[in-house]
Amino acid sequence: MKLIKDIKLFTFKMYGSGFFLSRVENHLAKKPIRFTKRQQEDKSVNTTEDNSNATTTAAAAATPASTTVPDILKNDVVEFSPDHAFYINPLLSSGHTQTAYSALNKFDKVHQVHYKREILTIQDTIYTLPTGEKLKYDQWKGQSTIAIDYALNSNRFQHDPNHLQYKPSHQGDKLPPRTEFKDPQQELIKNSDDKPLVIALHGLSGGSYEAYIRAVMEKAVDDPYNFDAIVLNSRGCAWHTITSPQLYNGLWTNDLRYFINEYVTKKWPNKRIYLMGFSLGGAILANYLGQEADAVSPQIKGAAMFGTPWDFPDGAYHLRDSIVGNKVYSPTMCQNLLKLLTRQSDLMSGSHDIIKQYKEDPTKFQLKFLKDFDDYFTSRLFGLNSANEYYRLASPIQRLMKIRVPTLIVSSKDDPVTGSRSLPYSETELNPYVTMVTTTIGGHLGWFTWNGGRWYTSPICQFFDELDKWNVDESSIDENVDLPFDISHSWKYDRLVDNMLVE
Repeated sequence: MKLIKDIKLFTFKMYGSGFFLSRVENHLAKKPIRFTKRQQEDKSVNTTEDNSNATTTAAAAATPASTTVPDILKNDVVEFSPDHAFYINPLLSSGHTQTAYSALNKFDKVHQVHYKREILTIQDTIYTLPTGEKLKYDQWKGQSTIAIDYALNSNRFQHDPNHLQYKPSHQGDKLPPRTEFKDPQQELIKNSDDKPLVIALHGLSGGSYEAYIRAVMEKAVDDPYNFDAIVLNSRGCAWHTITSPQLYNGLWTNDLRYFINEYVTKKWPNKRIYLMGFSLGGAILANYLGQEADAVSPQIKGAAMFGTPWDFPDGAYHLRDSIVGNKVYSPTMCQNLLKLLTRQSDLMSGSHDIIKQYKEDPTKFQLKFLKDFDDYFTSRLFGLNSANEYYRLASPIQRLMKIRVPTLIVSSKDDPVTGSRSLPYSETELNPYVTMVTTTIGGHLGWFTWNGGRWYTSPICQFFDELDKWNVDESSIDENVDLPFDISHSWKYDRLVDNMLVE
């Protein structure tokens, strides 16, 4: 008997060391927001069906009157719950191997999600800030377009051999695998609240075709969830041909803002919306939600970010200081962005001198690392001076305190791209709307389990499914006590103004 106990203890210590297990931890707010049940149980029960009545009554009594995100994780989403752990393949037992396996494989034989593509024009219109100021969505006066891809399972997807007839004249014929242009007359999503809409944002130079996106879309649009789902592709990504001389960056939130304000909420005003962002897409999403703050659309009921770089300057230092980051990750990201820029350079060179100069003689540009690209192009194309200035302004950690949507952050402590030093532990503790889940092994958007599947795909769908049963209980929040301080009273006009403002 003692021998068996010793073997079990040895096995626990071995697996608990992290070599074959990735351990899950929860980081919680001091006082998480509470939720109340969204829909009441139907009380019209046939009095002759005593057994059914008793069962219904018992079920109602077992249903809690309120809950929190930590409770949902603990009771309903076990994979995200504290002290959970999942087995990994010993060959993928580090952040580097997890990341490399994700980056080097196309996973063409799995996650075969189908997409119908629609090209939206960014109309020359304005939106109003909560403070009353009015802004345009971009500067290109109705020339810009974005590509949205409706995710469909094989049962709903109907192959159209003539789909190119729906292609706008300004778009190329090339599309990602299993993607076709959508018939403008075809309605793929109904304006009803019977199921939510999930909107996904991809990572740097990626798109709807990325395996980490397809893996979760596959689960979302199929049984038992059957969500409606759309991937919002950043400008120029996923073989979208730009129609105005602009790409995107981590601080460019207006494409998502336009999509929500001018398309989703107008076309489907009854939809409950859940947003998820991966890597740079997570930063864009966090920046957007922080900018919207209390003015966020009431249709947005939840959000999740995976492998997000929270502090861009720290991430830049992390890539530089890591041998693999400096020799592999940073140069690879730089080259991927250069390929994207080269594909779109004809249109952009007419409006940006720096693109014209690069197109005329690329040898004059020293472009080896990601920061080089951001110094030459990302910063200047958006009216900024340098990569460092862009990094400081774009860091979503400075807007996390203002998020007013139930938000789940999922990060791996061994992420070799973003690092873990700047994970928002203190911000999570202070913002009752935020919960963070970390793993010990997972790499950058990897999280491959022992059988090659991705750990996060089912639990995030389960999380949204559970969250969709509840509404935020606004009465449980005391703005003066429970929410972070509103530093606009202390920081304004780019200086400290606490108790110094003249009425």
